[in-house]
Amino acid sequence: MTLRAVSAFGVVFLLGAVAPPPAVVRVNTGDPANLVEARAQVDAGEIRLSGEVRLTLTVEGPGPLSVTLPKPLFFKPGIWRAREDGLPLREVLPNGRERWVQNYHLSPLVPGEPKVALGPLTVRAGTGNDLTLAWEDGSLPVVKVTTTIDNPSVDALRPATDIEPLSPEPPVEEHSTGWRFIIVPALLGVSTLLLVLARRKKAQPAPRDAAWVARELAAPDMTADRCALVLRQFLAFRFSIPATFQTTPELASALSAENRMPADAVADWRSLLEECDAARFSGTSAAVAGLADRARALVDEAERRLTTEPQRHRENGTQV
Repeated sequence: MTLRAVSAFGVVFLLGAVAPPPAVVRVNTGDPANLVEARAQVDAGEIRLSGEVRLTLTVEGPGPLSVTLPKPLFFKPGIWRAREDGLPLREVLPNGRERWVQNYHLSPLVPGEPKVALGPLTVRAGTGNDLTLAWEDGSLPVVKVTTTIDNPSVDALRPATDIEPLSPEPPVEEHSTGWRFIIVPALLGVSTLLLVLARRKKAQPAPRDAAWVARELAAPDMTADRCALVLRQFLAFRFSIPATFQTTPELASALSAENRMPADAVADWRSLLEECDAARFSGTSAAVAGLADRARALVDEAERRLTTEPQRHRENGTQV
């Protein structure tokens, strides 16, 4: 192979590996202060069927900024499998703007050139109403998925062969076999031990109640991330909801359902959790201490509501 042919092959390979341009949606383009922009970017234009591609969703707009992802993430099922790469990140930008970022690992389910068919995002920016940001179908990224597996056919199968002769059995040496009688009692003893260990009750985890929250928030190395996690664990324990796996808007909806909390209390919880998210990037130690004080007050207020007779009956009926 000549040097020119090698160079041409390298250029073709690099062009195939270049990531496609991002999909971009903009709202309020005539008003820079209220401009909302969403981007969907993949990091590779070609992968193997057994590989992965990284998808980054980015939304910028005036703060406070909250983003609700579509359920499901793709409007065309059976093409991609998505796995979240951690929790979404929120960054405070100059001029009162914020940036929201969520990363995914995408695994292809079919070969060819499947499109990353994302559903619309729901965005609330600043003091405005919810905005629905729908991606243009022609701008969504397309990834080339290759595979070395050809279509199966009868002609491509391996031809039949004769039965291979068995190898001769090795000679059996004469040894004492008395130890074999110990195997059955030993197995019975091990089985009994395993049954005893399996029946032992596991130690119950410490309840995530108000006393536990107070101890956790009093830690000298308290951070905004830790404060938000402690509050979510308290809500999961008290109301039997998956608070640690939900976004802040989803958690607020769960607290509003079934009269778990009044509307004003839900608004206070949502505001505090969103401030914890924003403080990850710009919060000082004084700001974190202020968040912890507000967290104690909200937890104490929730505990006082739970002590009422109707709420106690409801809690006993919903706790697992």
